Amino acid sequence: MLYSKTAKYAVLALAEVTRDGSDRPVPTKQIARAASIPYPLLAKIVGKLRMAGLIRAARGKAGGILLARPAGQMTILDVVLALDGETILNDCPLYLEPCDCERVCSLHPMWGPPRDAMLHFLKSTTIQAVADARAQADGGKAKRRDR
Repeated sequence: MLYSKTAKYAVLALAEVTRDGSDRPVPTKQIARAASIPYPLLAKIVGKLRMAGLIRAARGKAGGILLARPAGQMTILDVVLALDGETILNDCPLYLEPCDCERVCSLHPMWGPPRDAMLHFLKSTTIQAVADARAQADGGKAKRRDR
């Protein structure tokens, strides 16, 4: 169960919104720049996150995105499911088809424990934790946009 690069970009984008710390919408161009996400791709990601109910989007000069719920209540799994769908949970490293655990492949006994560990990580790691880790990596500096 490895998730897409698009889902990784989505996690980074939400972490940047969290790091902004504002109650106003964060401009998407600012998010793209801060998270090194190609802007056209971010526009597509924003649409999927909005459809999944993870963000609210505002248009216009003061537009941008806001989290639909607190970052501490949103997990990486929420984001991965919004971008990659539920079939990602049944991704098998050996077969191209999703694993339904009824047709056991030769790697199933070895793949089960790391798959379960990855699923636990995705379920237990919040967007707030990602934002905090990114801030710590930047020397503890919270990013604030120019007002």
